[in-house]
Amino acid sequence: MPRIRLALAFVAAGAIVLAGCSSDEPETTGAQQQTKDDVPAQVANEKPSEDKKKPTPAQLKSAVGKVVLGEGDIGHDVEVQDQDDTLEAATNDICAKDWSGDNSRIARNQDFFWKSARQAKLVVSNEAVAYQPGKGSAAIAELKQAAAECNTWKHDQGTMGKVHIVDPPKGALDGSFAWQGSDDRKGVEYSYVAVYQTKDDLLSALYVWAPSENEARDVAAELAPKAAQRLEKALG
Repeated sequence: MPRIRLALAFVAAGAIVLAGCSSDEPETTGAQQQTKDDVPAQVANEKPSEDKKKPTPAQLKSAVGKVVLGEGDIGHDVEVQDQDDTLEAATNDICAKDWSGDNSRIARNQDFFWKSARQAKLVVSNEAVAYQPGKGSAAIAELKQAAAECNTWKHDQGTMGKVHIVDPPKGALDGSFAWQGSDDRKGVEYSYVAVYQTKDDLLSALYVWAPSENEARDVAAELAPKAAQRLEKALG
């Protein structure tokens, strides 16, 4: 969960084929045997197909802006209320701790959406992160471990609790994970869902605050496939 800068909203508005050999077959001659012996060597010396080129740091940084959902993707009459693209803000502040994976980030972009009101009834945030090439999988594993080991912690506006891992929404990318909890903010309790999806050292983290557990899960289920599509297309 990001360090959430939402005070204004709350106050003011994841065949094998068995080739049978007949005993009637003639014995293999020396020349034939030599030919067979040569086959494995030929196969072994074949040039393997080239691995897919990994995205460069520059490509990953450029892709971040293509990952974040927009107002039209989210709907529910929400508008962008807050944005943050600094690396000072944590991506993994679960349990109010500092985690090493955040040091592997090379770019991030996070937008917060809600409908203006004295008390926001629904808040959606989407965070896109680019990690150093090859570092993304370790950072995501750290995020998953953090969510599995932390149940309750305090943040600057209240307390996050009842944290438990849940199945990611249908339509999320393979390897995604999600967790759910309650977020008490200045005496107002929200149900909270976080969904993390990754591809090519890019992360899309979707965060949803809603009055009820069902609503939070429904909104996350609606938006996770859209976030997946953006991740799939971000690097072209």
